Amino acid sequence: MKYIIKLSALQLFFLVPFITTAQTQTRNDAGLQGDAGAVSGFFETVAPVNYPAGASTWWHLLDVRHSNSNNNYAMQFAGSFFDQELYFRKTNGNPSQPWSKVLTETNGVVSVGTGIPENHDGWEKVFGVKANAHAKFIVETNNVISGIWSHNLGYYGAPAGGITGTYSNHPFSIVTGATTRLTVSNNGNVGIGTIYPAEKLSVNGNIRAKEIKVEAANWPDYVFEEGYDVGTLQKLEGYIKANKHLPGMPSAKEVEANGIEVSEMLKLQQKKIEELTLQLIELNKKVLTLQQTHHKPTKHK
Repeated sequence: MKYIIKLSALQLFFLVPFITTAQTQTRNDAGLQGDAGAVSGFFETVAPVNYPAGASTWWHLLDVRHSNSNNNYAMQFAGSFFDQELYFRKTNGNPSQPWSKVLTETNGVVSVGTGIPENHDGWEKVFGVKANAHAKFIVETNNVISGIWSHNLGYYGAPAGGITGTYSNHPFSIVTGATTRLTVSNNGNVGIGTIYPAEKLSVNGNIRAKEIKVEAANWPDYVFEEGYDVGTLQKLEGYIKANKHLPGMPSAKEVEANGIEVSEMLKLQQKKIEELTLQLIELNKKVLTLQQTHHKPTKHK
C-alpha cells in the first residue's frame, strides 16, 4: 500500500540541525538493530538489504532511531541514486517491515504504480494509477465501495478495458450540474431521468433515434394458416360499437395507465392487418361475383 507523506515547514525546521551536522556513512542492511551497531544518520549502500523491493546498486538511507539502542524502532526514508522515487517506513521492531512509496509530484503528475501515467495531451495536473495488467482506483465509505478499474482481460463479467461503478451492492449514478442524469440500479436496470428504473431501460423523456430494432417472437403469420377464424365484418362492427376499440387491442384507458409494449403492439397491429387483408380478399371475391352476375348477357327469344 502507498501513502501520501507531507512534511510541514516546522518538521523540516527541526530536522535542519540534524541534517547539517550529520555525515554520510555506509550501511548495507537497513534492518540492522541498534545493539548490532545501527545508529541514526545518513547512509549509502551499493548492496542494499531490507530496502524496498527490487532495490539494487546505489541507494540512500535516512535513519532516525529510538533512543534505546537495544531495540529496532526507527523511522526511515530511502531512495535510489538514479530516480526521483522515495520510500518510507517505521520498522516497529521488524527488520523486514515493508516500505511505503511516497507519492511525489513531477511536472504536475502524481503516479501510483509502475511508472509515469499517460499525459500525451499535456494536462496541467494528472493523478495516475498504473500497473502492468490491471489497476483500480477506489473511493469508499463504511458501506459503499465504488471505483474505476482497468483490466487487460476483463473482470466482473465485463470485457477487457475500462470498468467503472460500484463494488458493493449499491446503485451507480452519473451527475451533471449537481443533478442526477443517469442511474444504474443494483439489479442492473438503467434509468435516464429517473433514479428508480423498473425496466432494463427506463427513460423519463423523449428518445430520438435513426433506427430502432425490436426483437419479437411468434409473429402472427399463423393468421394465414388453414382453419384460422378471421371472423366477419359484421361481428367486427358489433364489437367496435360496444367497446370502442378493436378486439385484442388495449383500450385508450389501459394505454394511458400502463403504456404499451412496442414488440407486443407491433404483433397485435400486424395481426389486425393480416385479418383485415383476408377479409378484404373475401369481400373482393364477393364483389367480383356480383359484377360477373350483373354483366352476364341475357338470352333473346
